[in-house]
Amino acid sequence: MVGTIAYRPRNRWKAVVTSQGGVITKDYSANSPLARFLGRISLNWEEQALTRLEGLEGVPSFVARPSPYCLKMTMVPGIPISKARPGEVDEQYIRKLKQLFHDIHARGVAHGDAHMRNILVHQGRPYLVDFSTAYVQGRSPVLDNYLFKCFVSLDQERIYKVEKKFLGTGVKPKMFWLYRIVKSRR
Repeated sequence: MVGTIAYRPRNRWKAVVTSQGGVITKDYSANSPLARFLGRISLNWEEQALTRLEGLEGVPSFVARPSPYCLKMTMVPGIPISKARPGEVDEQYIRKLKQLFHDIHARGVAHGDAHMRNILVHQGRPYLVDFSTAYVQGRSPVLDNYLFKCFVSLDQERIYKVEKKFLGTGVKPKMFWLYRIVKSRR
């Protein structure tokens, strides 16, 4: 039985994402050789992150790795906060979102790509998806602390942007120097 397409790839570098029986499957098998190679790396990173976060409410759970180019995880409920109805993202939701980020950071994982499609809301609760670019502490022993702090900064900036958009409040975090340089050139 073939799953239903849950997410159409935005470009040729993205995985085909299907949904079946409460399980999401990301599959790069049909992609070009270079996209498969890069997809395999991102799936390795996602597997590491989900394994480290096992049992944490608000993130998917790792299910299986049927091939090097395919990963299965549990589906989490919710809609992207960019599509949230008025009142779905309130102060209580923001507090829970901050706590969720705190909890993933405490387990040595930083999301790093928590844009509005990767932050979900369901019955007032936050969920984070797509850990394919997440940084897991221990990946790069020489630069580990610095890289982890950079990724945490990216997460803090996203929390700020969500809070600013929905509540009109928030404290903008000080970002790492490379981020500031790239942003200043735009």
